[in-house]
Amino acid sequence: MSKSIVPRRWTLQQQLTILIALFLCLGGAALWLLAELFHSRESAIAARTQGELARANARLMQHFWEDNPSHSPIVVSKKWDDYLWKLSHAALSDFPRVEGGFYIFSENQLLGYAYPTHGGPVPKRDIPQAEKGKILELVTNASRQHLPQEMGLYSRLDIVVLRADPLPLGGAVWTMKRIPRTTDARSQILTTLAIVMVLCVVGWTVYITIQLRSGVLQLQQGIKAIEQGKANMIPPLPAEMGQVGASINIMQQRRQELEQRLRRVDRLASLGQLVAGVAHEVRNPLASMRLNLQYVKRQLHRQEITNLPIPSLLEQVDRLETLVKRLLYFDKTQQEEEFVNVSLEAIAEEAVSLLRPQAEQQDVALTYFLALAPLPEISLQRRGIEQVILNLILNAIQASIPPGEVKVGVKQQDQYLIVWVEDRGVGILPEQQERIFDPFYSTKADGTGLGLAISHEIVTHHGGYIDLQSHPGCTKFSVYLPLDRVAFVTNSQYAKNFNY
Repeated sequence: MSKSIVPRRWTLQQQLTILIALFLCLGGAALWLLAELFHSRESAIAARTQGELARANARLMQHFWEDNPSHSPIVVSKKWDDYLWKLSHAALSDFPRVEGGFYIFSENQLLGYAYPTHGGPVPKRDIPQAEKGKILELVTNASRQHLPQEMGLYSRLDIVVLRADPLPLGGAVWTMKRIPRTTDARSQILTTLAIVMVLCVVGWTVYITIQLRSGVLQLQQGIKAIEQGKANMIPPLPAEMGQVGASINIMQQRRQELEQRLRRVDRLASLGQLVAGVAHEVRNPLASMRLNLQYVKRQLHRQEITNLPIPSLLEQVDRLETLVKRLLYFDKTQQEEEFVNVSLEAIAEEAVSLLRPQAEQQDVALTYFLALAPLPEISLQRRGIEQVILNLILNAIQASIPPGEVKVGVKQQDQYLIVWVEDRGVGILPEQQERIFDPFYSTKADGTGLGLAISHEIVTHHGGYIDLQSHPGCTKFSVYLPLDRVAFVTNSQYAKNFNY
Protein backbone atom coordinates (compact mmCIF):
# COMPACT_ATOMS: atom_id res chain seq x y z
CA MET A 1 0.00 0.00 0.00
CA SER A 2 1.29 3.41 -0.91
CA LYS A 3 1.68 5.83 1.95
CA SER A 4 -0.45 8.92 1.78
CA ILE A 5 1.66 12.03 1.40
CA VAL A 6 0.71 14.75 3.87
CA PRO A 7 1.54 18.20 2.50
CA ARG A 8 4.01 20.10 4.64
CA ARG A 9 2.47 23.20 6.13
CA TRP A 10 4.45 26.29 6.97
CA THR A 11 4.52 27.40 10.56
CA LEU A 12 3.23 30.83 11.57
CA GLN A 13 6.79 31.95 12.26
CA GLN A 14 7.87 30.98 8.73
CA GLN A 15 4.84 32.74 7.25
CA LEU A 16 5.64 35.92 9.20
CA THR A 17 9.26 35.79 8.00
CA ILE A 18 8.06 35.47 4.39
CA LEU A 19 5.60 38.32 5.00
CA ILE A 20 8.44 40.56 6.22
CA ALA A 21 10.48 39.76 3.10
CA LEU A 22 7.45 40.43 0.86
CA PHE A 23 6.78 43.80 2.48
CA LEU A 24 10.44 44.78 2.09
CA CYS A 25 10.29 43.80 -1.58
CA LEU A 26 7.02 45.69 -1.94
CA GLY A 27 8.57 48.78 -0.40
CA GLY A 28 11.58 48.55 -2.71
CA ALA A 29 9.31 48.09 -5.72
CA ALA A 30 7.17 51.08 -4.70
CA LEU A 31 10.25 53.30 -4.33
CA TRP A 32 11.55 52.08 -7.68
CA LEU A 33 8.21 52.88 -9.32
CA LEU A 34 8.23 56.36 -7.79
CA ALA A 35 11.78 56.91 -9.01
CA GLU A 36 10.81 55.71 -12.50
CA LEU A 37 7.76 57.95 -12.46
CA PHE A 38 9.88 60.93 -11.47
CA HIS A 39 12.49 60.06 -14.09
CA SER A 40 9.86 59.58 -16.81
CA ARG A 41 8.38 62.92 -15.90
CA GLU A 42 11.77 64.58 -16.28
CA SER A 43 12.29 62.71 -19.55
CA ALA A 44 8.97 64.05 -20.79
CA ILE A 45 10.05 67.57 -19.88
CA ALA A 46 13.37 67.04 -21.67
CA ALA A 47 11.55 65.70 -24.77
CA ARG A 48 9.29 68.75 -24.93
CA THR A 49 12.29 71.01 -24.49
CA GLN A 50 14.14 69.24 -27.32
CA GLY A 51 11.22 70.03 -29.62
CA GLU A 52 11.38 73.66 -28.59
CA LEU A 53 15.15 73.75 -29.19
CA ALA A 54 14.69 72.14 -32.64
CA ARG A 55 12.36 75.02 -33.59
CA ALA A 56 14.83 77.52 -32.18
CA ASN A 57 17.68 76.00 -34.23
CA ALA A 58 15.50 76.09 -37.36
CA ARG A 59 14.83 79.79 -36.67
CA LEU A 60 18.60 80.41 -36.31
CA MET A 61 19.35 78.72 -39.64
CA GLN A 62 16.48 80.57 -41.31
CA HIS A 63 17.79 83.96 -40.15
CA PHE A 64 21.30 82.99 -41.19
CA TRP A 65 20.30 82.06 -44.75
CA GLU A 66 18.01 85.06 -45.15
CA ASP A 67 20.69 87.54 -44.00
CA ASN A 68 23.53 85.78 -45.84
CA PRO A 69 22.13 85.00 -49.32
CA SER A 70 25.61 84.77 -50.87
CA HIS A 71 26.48 81.97 -48.46
CA SER A 72 29.88 83.52 -47.85
CA PRO A 73 32.05 81.55 -45.42
CA ILE A 74 32.20 82.63 -41.79
CA VAL A 75 35.50 84.06 -40.56
CA VAL A 76 36.45 84.20 -36.91
CA SER A 77 36.51 87.90 -36.15
CA LYS A 78 34.87 90.52 -33.98
CA LYS A 79 32.79 91.65 -36.93
CA TRP A 80 31.36 88.22 -37.60
CA ASP A 81 30.80 87.62 -33.87
CA ASP A 82 28.71 90.79 -33.58
CA TYR A 83 26.85 89.99 -36.76
CA LEU A 84 26.01 86.47 -35.66
CA TRP A 85 25.05 87.76 -32.19
CA LYS A 86 22.43 89.99 -33.78
CA LEU A 87 21.06 87.03 -35.72
CA SER A 88 20.98 84.83 -32.58
CA HIS A 89 19.39 87.58 -30.51
CA ALA A 90 16.67 88.15 -33.10
CA ALA A 91 16.01 84.44 -33.68
CA LEU A 92 15.85 83.40 -29.99
CA SER A 93 13.93 86.35 -28.60
CA ASP A 94 10.66 84.40 -28.94
CA PHE A 95 11.94 81.39 -26.97
CA PRO A 96 11.96 81.94 -23.17
CA ARG A 97 15.13 80.89 -21.34
CA VAL A 98 16.73 79.62 -24.57
CA GLU A 99 20.33 80.62 -25.30
CA GLY A 100 22.57 79.63 -28.21
CA GLY A 101 24.69 80.60 -31.17
CA PHE A 102 26.90 79.37 -34.03
CA TYR A 103 29.91 77.07 -34.30
CA ILE A 104 32.76 77.32 -36.84
CA PHE A 105 34.10 73.81 -37.43
CA SER A 106 37.30 74.82 -39.21
CA GLU A 107 38.33 77.08 -36.31
CA ASN A 108 36.62 75.08 -33.57
CA GLN A 109 35.13 78.31 -32.24
CA LEU A 110 31.76 79.32 -30.88
CA LEU A 111 30.49 82.66 -32.21
CA GLY A 112 27.41 84.79 -31.94
CA TYR A 113 26.28 83.56 -28.49
CA ALA A 114 23.10 85.28 -27.36
CA TYR A 115 20.62 84.96 -24.48
CA PRO A 116 17.91 87.47 -25.32
CA THR A 117 15.51 86.50 -22.47
CA HIS A 118 18.19 86.69 -19.78
CA GLY A 119 16.61 89.77 -18.27
CA GLY A 120 19.81 91.47 -17.16
CA PRO A 121 20.59 95.19 -17.67
CA VAL A 122 23.43 94.28 -20.06
CA PRO A 123 23.11 91.70 -22.86
CA LYS A 124 24.71 88.41 -21.89
CA ARG A 125 27.60 87.62 -24.31
CA ASP A 126 29.70 85.09 -22.33
CA ILE A 127 29.12 81.37 -22.93
CA PRO A 128 28.35 79.41 -19.68
CA GLN A 129 31.66 77.87 -18.66
CA ALA A 130 30.06 74.94 -16.85
CA GLU A 131 28.48 73.66 -20.06
CA LYS A 132 31.01 74.96 -22.63
CA GLY A 133 32.84 71.65 -22.90
CA LYS A 134 29.61 69.73 -23.49
CA ILE A 135 28.50 72.34 -26.06
CA LEU A 136 31.75 71.96 -28.02
CA GLU A 137 31.44 68.17 -27.91
CA LEU A 138 27.85 68.33 -29.16
CA VAL A 139 28.46 70.79 -32.06
CA THR A 140 31.63 68.97 -33.12
CA ASN A 141 29.70 65.70 -33.47
CA ALA A 142 26.91 67.46 -35.38
CA SER A 143 29.42 69.06 -37.81
CA ARG A 144 31.29 65.83 -38.41
CA GLN A 145 28.29 63.54 -38.71
CA HIS A 146 25.99 66.13 -40.39
CA LEU A 147 23.24 64.94 -38.05
CA PRO A 148 21.34 66.68 -35.25
CA GLN A 149 22.70 65.97 -31.78
CA GLU A 150 20.86 66.10 -28.43
CA MET A 151 22.04 65.98 -24.84
CA GLY A 152 20.57 66.33 -21.36
CA LEU A 153 22.49 67.31 -18.24
CA TYR A 154 20.82 66.52 -14.89
CA SER A 155 22.01 68.17 -11.72
CA ARG A 156 20.51 68.62 -8.28
CA LEU A 157 19.27 72.14 -9.03
CA ASP A 158 18.29 72.06 -12.69
CA ILE A 159 18.07 70.16 -15.99
CA VAL A 160 20.10 71.47 -18.94
CA VAL A 161 18.89 70.42 -22.42
CA LEU A 162 21.20 70.99 -25.44
CA ARG A 163 20.68 70.58 -29.19
CA ALA A 164 22.94 71.11 -32.19
CA ASP A 165 22.02 71.08 -35.92
CA PRO A 166 24.63 71.05 -38.69
CA LEU A 167 25.19 73.97 -41.17
CA PRO A 168 26.16 73.17 -44.75
CA LEU A 169 29.10 75.64 -44.60
CA GLY A 170 31.05 73.55 -42.12
CA GLY A 171 29.58 74.42 -38.80
CA ALA A 172 26.53 74.13 -36.66
CA VAL A 173 23.93 76.06 -34.74
CA TRP A 174 23.24 75.19 -31.15
CA THR A 175 20.76 76.10 -28.45
CA MET A 176 20.45 75.34 -24.76
CA LYS A 177 17.70 75.68 -22.17
CA ARG A 178 18.06 75.47 -18.41
CA ILE A 179 15.02 74.14 -16.53
CA PRO A 180 15.24 74.81 -12.78
CA ARG A 181 13.87 71.95 -10.72
CA THR A 182 12.51 74.40 -8.16
CA THR A 183 9.99 75.67 -10.69
CA ASP A 184 7.98 72.44 -10.10
CA ALA A 185 7.99 72.58 -6.31
CA ARG A 186 4.44 71.24 -5.99
CA SER A 187 5.28 68.03 -7.83
CA GLN A 188 8.44 67.63 -5.79
CA ILE A 189 6.48 68.04 -2.55
CA LEU A 190 3.88 65.49 -3.66
CA THR A 191 6.60 63.06 -4.73
CA THR A 192 8.43 63.50 -1.43
CA LEU A 193 5.21 62.98 0.52
CA ALA A 194 4.44 59.83 -1.48
CA ILE A 195 7.91 58.44 -0.80
CA VAL A 196 7.63 59.26 2.91
CA MET A 197 4.17 57.64 3.11
CA VAL A 198 5.36 54.49 1.35
CA LEU A 199 8.38 54.26 3.66
CA CYS A 200 6.20 54.83 6.74
CA VAL A 201 3.61 52.23 5.70
CA VAL A 202 6.23 49.63 4.81
CA GLY A 203 8.31 50.40 7.91
CA TRP A 204 5.31 50.28 10.23
CA THR A 205 4.05 47.07 8.68
CA VAL A 206 7.47 45.45 8.96
CA TYR A 207 7.74 46.62 12.59
CA ILE A 208 4.33 45.16 13.47
CA THR A 209 5.17 41.92 11.67
CA ILE A 210 8.54 41.64 13.44
CA GLN A 211 6.84 42.34 16.78
CA LEU A 212 4.20 39.70 16.03
CA ARG A 213 6.86 37.21 14.96
CA SER A 214 8.85 37.87 18.13
CA GLY A 215 5.70 37.46 20.26
CA VAL A 216 4.82 34.18 18.55
CA LEU A 217 8.38 32.91 19.06
CA GLN A 218 8.34 33.84 22.77
CA LEU A 219 4.90 32.27 23.12
CA GLN A 220 6.14 29.02 21.53
CA GLN A 221 9.21 28.98 23.77
CA GLY A 222 7.06 29.61 26.87
CA ILE A 223 4.63 26.80 25.99
CA LYS A 224 7.54 24.45 25.27
CA ALA A 225 9.15 25.32 28.62
CA ILE A 226 5.83 24.58 30.38
CA GLU A 227 5.52 21.24 28.56
CA GLN A 228 9.08 20.29 29.56
CA GLY A 229 8.47 21.30 33.17
CA LYS A 230 11.11 24.06 33.09
CA ALA A 231 8.59 26.82 33.83
CA ASN A 232 5.12 27.21 35.29
CA MET A 233 4.09 30.43 33.58
CA ILE A 234 4.68 32.27 30.31
CA PRO A 235 6.62 35.52 30.87
CA PRO A 236 4.83 38.83 30.16
CA LEU A 237 4.55 39.64 26.44
CA PRO A 238 3.73 42.94 24.71
CA ALA A 239 0.42 43.96 23.11
CA GLU A 240 -2.19 41.29 22.27
CA MET A 241 0.36 38.49 22.72
CA GLY A 242 0.42 39.45 26.40
CA GLN A 243 -3.33 38.79 26.60
CA VAL A 244 -2.85 35.39 24.93
CA GLY A 245 -0.01 34.58 27.33
CA ALA A 246 -2.11 35.66 30.32
CA SER A 247 -4.98 33.43 29.17
CA ILE A 248 -2.59 30.49 28.79
CA ASN A 249 -1.20 31.18 32.28
CA ILE A 250 -4.74 31.13 33.72
CA MET A 251 -5.41 27.84 31.94
CA GLN A 252 -2.10 26.46 33.22
CA GLN A 253 -2.94 27.52 36.77
CA ARG A 254 -6.37 25.87 36.55
CA ARG A 255 -4.75 22.78 35.05
CA GLN A 256 -2.30 22.56 37.95
CA GLU A 257 -5.12 23.02 40.47
CA LEU A 258 -7.15 20.32 38.75
CA GLU A 259 -4.18 17.93 38.63
CA GLN A 260 -3.55 18.55 42.33
CA ARG A 261 -7.22 17.94 43.05
CA LEU A 262 -7.24 14.71 41.04
CA ARG A 263 -4.08 13.47 42.75
CA ARG A 264 -5.78 14.14 46.06
CA VAL A 265 -8.91 12.32 44.91
CA ASP A 266 -6.86 9.29 43.79
CA ARG A 267 -4.88 9.26 47.03
CA LEU A 268 -7.99 9.54 49.16
CA ALA A 269 -9.70 6.88 47.07
CA SER A 270 -6.86 4.48 47.80
CA LEU A 271 -6.92 5.32 51.49
CA GLY A 272 -10.71 5.06 51.52
CA GLN A 273 -10.62 1.60 49.97
CA LEU A 274 -8.05 0.51 52.55
CA VAL A 275 -10.08 1.96 55.41
CA ALA A 276 -13.29 0.41 54.10
CA GLY A 277 -11.57 -2.97 53.82
CA VAL A 278 -10.33 -2.75 57.40
CA ALA A 279 -13.80 -1.72 58.57
CA HIS A 280 -15.35 -4.75 56.83
CA GLU A 281 -12.86 -7.03 58.53
CA VAL A 282 -13.47 -5.47 61.95
CA ARG A 283 -17.27 -5.35 61.74
CA ASN A 284 -17.88 -9.11 62.04
CA PRO A 285 -15.57 -9.64 65.06
CA LEU A 286 -17.23 -6.64 66.74
CA ALA A 287 -20.67 -8.16 66.22
CA SER A 288 -19.42 -11.44 67.71
CA MET A 289 -17.89 -9.59 70.68
CA ARG A 290 -21.19 -7.78 71.29
CA LEU A 291 -23.20 -11.02 71.27
CA ASN A 292 -20.76 -12.72 73.61
CA LEU A 293 -20.63 -9.77 76.00
CA GLN A 294 -24.44 -9.55 76.08
CA TYR A 295 -24.61 -13.33 76.79
CA VAL A 296 -22.04 -12.97 79.62
CA LYS A 297 -23.96 -10.02 81.01
CA ARG A 298 -27.20 -12.05 81.16
CA GLN A 299 -25.45 -14.97 82.83
CA LEU A 300 -23.77 -12.74 85.39
CA HIS A 301 -27.06 -11.02 86.07
CA ARG A 302 -28.67 -14.37 86.83
CA GLN A 303 -25.86 -15.15 89.23
CA GLU A 304 -26.13 -11.65 90.69
CA ILE A 305 -22.53 -10.86 89.89
CA THR A 306 -22.27 -7.10 89.31
CA ASN A 307 -18.66 -6.26 90.00
CA LEU A 308 -17.37 -6.97 86.44
CA PRO A 309 -17.16 -4.05 83.93
CA ILE A 310 -19.36 -5.66 81.29
CA PRO A 311 -21.44 -2.47 80.62
CA SER A 312 -18.21 -0.48 80.10
CA LEU A 313 -17.00 -3.07 77.61
CA LEU A 314 -20.32 -2.92 75.75
CA GLU A 315 -20.02 0.87 75.65
CA GLN A 316 -16.57 0.62 74.04
CA VAL A 317 -17.91 -1.91 71.54
CA ASP A 318 -20.72 0.53 70.65
CA ARG A 319 -18.11 3.23 70.15
CA LEU A 320 -16.09 0.97 67.84
CA GLU A 321 -19.23 0.05 65.87
CA THR A 322 -20.04 3.74 65.42
CA LEU A 323 -16.52 4.30 64.12
CA VAL A 324 -16.83 1.33 61.75
CA LYS A 325 -20.10 2.68 60.39
CA ARG A 326 -18.41 5.98 59.65
CA LEU A 327 -15.49 4.21 57.98
CA LEU A 328 -17.87 2.17 55.84
CA TYR A 329 -18.94 5.38 54.12
CA PHE A 330 -15.76 5.06 52.07
CA ASP A 331 -17.30 1.92 50.54
CA LYS A 332 -19.44 3.09 47.58
CA THR A 333 -21.72 0.07 47.94
CA GLN A 334 -22.83 1.38 51.35
CA GLN A 335 -23.97 4.76 49.99
CA GLU A 336 -27.57 3.82 49.34
CA GLU A 337 -29.30 7.14 50.06
CA GLU A 338 -31.32 8.35 47.08
CA PHE A 339 -30.70 11.62 45.27
CA VAL A 340 -33.56 14.12 45.53
CA ASN A 341 -34.08 17.70 44.30
CA VAL A 342 -33.79 20.02 47.28
CA SER A 343 -32.83 23.60 48.05
CA LEU A 344 -29.18 23.86 49.06
CA GLU A 345 -29.95 27.16 50.79
CA ALA A 346 -32.50 25.44 53.01
CA ILE A 347 -29.96 22.81 54.09
CA ALA A 348 -27.35 25.50 54.85
CA GLU A 349 -29.81 27.66 56.82
CA GLU A 350 -30.92 24.62 58.85
CA ALA A 351 -27.29 23.73 59.65
CA VAL A 352 -26.62 27.31 60.77
CA SER A 353 -29.69 27.26 63.02
CA LEU A 354 -28.63 23.97 64.62
CA LEU A 355 -25.10 25.17 65.41
CA ARG A 356 -25.82 28.78 66.37
CA PRO A 357 -26.34 27.96 70.12
CA GLN A 358 -23.00 26.14 70.23
CA ALA A 359 -21.33 29.10 68.48
CA GLU A 360 -22.81 31.53 71.01
CA GLN A 361 -21.50 29.39 73.89
CA GLN A 362 -17.98 29.77 72.45
CA ASP A 363 -18.43 33.54 71.84
CA VAL A 364 -18.48 33.14 68.06
CA ALA A 365 -20.89 35.08 65.81
CA LEU A 366 -22.38 32.68 63.24
CA THR A 367 -23.81 34.61 60.27
CA TYR A 368 -25.63 33.33 57.20
CA PHE A 369 -25.50 35.44 54.03
CA LEU A 370 -28.49 35.16 51.74
CA ALA A 371 -27.89 34.73 48.00
CA LEU A 372 -28.31 37.85 45.87
CA ALA A 373 -30.64 36.01 43.47
CA PRO A 374 -32.90 32.96 43.75
CA LEU A 375 -30.96 29.73 43.36
CA PRO A 376 -32.23 26.58 41.61
CA GLU A 377 -32.80 23.30 43.39
CA ILE A 378 -30.13 20.66 43.02
CA SER A 379 -30.15 16.84 43.01
CA LEU A 380 -28.20 15.49 45.99
CA GLN A 381 -28.21 13.17 49.01
CA ARG A 382 -29.67 15.42 51.67
CA ARG A 383 -28.25 13.71 54.77
CA GLY A 384 -24.77 13.48 53.25
CA ILE A 385 -24.56 17.15 52.21
CA GLU A 386 -26.08 18.20 55.54
CA GLN A 387 -23.33 16.24 57.29
CA VAL A 388 -20.69 18.04 55.15
CA ILE A 389 -22.04 21.52 55.97
CA LEU A 390 -22.41 20.74 59.68
CA ASN A 391 -18.86 19.41 59.79
CA LEU A 392 -17.38 22.48 58.05
CA ILE A 393 -19.30 24.93 60.27
CA LEU A 394 -18.37 23.01 63.42
CA ASN A 395 -14.68 23.01 62.43
CA ALA A 396 -14.85 26.75 61.75
CA ILE A 397 -16.40 27.41 65.19
CA GLN A 398 -13.74 25.33 66.91
CA ALA A 399 -10.95 27.08 64.95
CA SER A 400 -12.21 30.58 65.83
CA ILE A 401 -10.53 32.61 68.55
CA PRO A 402 -13.16 34.30 70.82
CA PRO A 403 -14.65 36.73 70.09
CA GLY A 404 -14.72 35.24 66.61
CA GLU A 405 -16.88 35.24 63.53
CA VAL A 406 -17.97 32.50 61.13
CA LYS A 407 -19.67 33.33 57.84
CA VAL A 408 -21.76 30.90 55.80
CA GLY A 409 -23.35 31.41 52.41
CA VAL A 410 -24.57 29.80 49.19
CA LYS A 411 -24.01 31.19 45.68
CA GLN A 412 -24.04 30.12 42.06
CA GLN A 413 -20.99 30.27 39.82
CA ASP A 414 -21.27 29.03 36.25
CA GLN A 415 -22.66 25.47 36.44
CA TYR A 416 -21.97 25.02 40.18
CA LEU A 417 -23.76 25.80 43.41
CA ILE A 418 -21.23 26.70 46.10
CA VAL A 419 -21.56 26.44 49.86
CA TRP A 420 -18.81 28.43 51.56
CA VAL A 421 -17.77 28.61 55.20
CA GLU A 422 -15.26 31.23 56.34
CA ASP A 423 -13.65 31.78 59.74
CA ARG A 424 -11.10 34.20 61.21
CA GLY A 425 -8.92 31.64 62.96
CA VAL A 426 -5.16 31.13 62.83
CA GLY A 427 -5.31 29.48 59.42
CA ILE A 428 -3.98 26.16 58.11
CA LEU A 429 -0.32 25.75 57.21
CA PRO A 430 0.50 24.86 53.57
CA GLU A 431 1.98 21.49 54.54
CA GLN A 432 -1.18 20.73 56.53
CA GLN A 433 -3.40 21.68 53.58
CA GLU A 434 -1.83 18.88 51.52
CA ARG A 435 -3.08 16.25 53.99
CA ILE A 436 -6.15 17.94 55.45
CA PHE A 437 -8.53 15.49 53.70
CA ASP A 438 -6.57 12.34 54.54
CA PRO A 439 -8.36 9.85 56.83
CA PHE A 440 -7.18 9.97 60.48
CA TYR A 441 -5.22 13.19 59.89
CA SER A 442 -6.31 16.02 62.19
CA THR A 443 -4.89 19.38 63.26
CA LYS A 444 -6.84 19.12 66.54
CA ALA A 445 -5.51 17.20 69.54
CA ASP A 446 -8.87 15.49 70.18
CA GLY A 447 -9.88 15.06 66.52
CA THR A 448 -10.42 11.70 64.83
CA GLY A 449 -9.34 12.91 61.38
CA LEU A 450 -12.48 11.52 59.72
CA GLY A 451 -14.74 14.57 59.43
CA LEU A 452 -13.09 16.25 56.44
CA ALA A 453 -12.14 12.91 54.87
CA ILE A 454 -15.79 11.77 54.90
CA SER A 455 -16.94 15.22 53.74
CA HIS A 456 -14.54 15.04 50.82
CA GLU A 457 -15.80 11.56 49.96
CA ILE A 458 -19.43 12.69 50.06
CA VAL A 459 -18.78 15.72 47.82
CA THR A 460 -16.72 13.64 45.38
CA HIS A 461 -19.60 11.14 45.23
CA HIS A 462 -21.80 14.05 44.08
CA GLY A 463 -19.36 14.89 41.26
CA GLY A 464 -18.10 18.02 43.04
CA TYR A 465 -15.03 19.08 44.96
CA ILE A 466 -13.93 21.07 48.02
CA ASP A 467 -11.68 24.11 47.58
CA LEU A 468 -9.56 25.37 50.47
CA GLN A 469 -8.12 28.89 50.72
CA SER A 470 -6.26 29.64 53.94
CA HIS A 471 -3.79 32.16 55.31
CA PRO A 472 -3.22 33.52 58.81
CA GLY A 473 -6.42 35.18 59.97
CA CYS A 474 -8.75 33.65 57.38
CA THR A 475 -9.73 30.14 56.27
CA LYS A 476 -12.41 29.49 53.68
CA PHE A 477 -13.84 26.11 52.60
CA SER A 478 -15.95 26.13 49.42
CA VAL A 479 -18.02 23.09 48.42
CA TYR A 480 -18.65 23.00 44.65
CA LEU A 481 -21.69 20.93 43.64
CA PRO A 482 -22.54 20.64 39.93
CA LEU A 483 -26.05 21.54 38.83
CA ASP A 484 -25.88 18.92 36.08
CA ARG A 485 -24.90 15.96 38.27
CA VAL A 486 -24.10 12.46 37.05
CA ALA A 487 -25.19 10.14 39.85
CA PHE A 488 -22.77 7.77 41.56
CA VAL A 489 -19.57 9.08 40.01
CA THR A 490 -16.68 7.00 41.30
CA ASN A 491 -13.25 8.44 41.90
CA SER A 492 -11.77 6.65 38.89
CA GLN A 493 -14.65 7.77 36.66
CA TYR A 494 -14.32 11.31 37.95
CA ALA A 495 -10.65 11.29 37.04
CA LYS A 496 -11.33 9.87 33.57
CA ASN A 497 -13.62 12.78 32.78
CA PHE A 498 -10.46 14.87 32.48
CA ASN A 499 -7.63 14.04 30.09
CA TYR A 500 -4.84 13.88 32.62
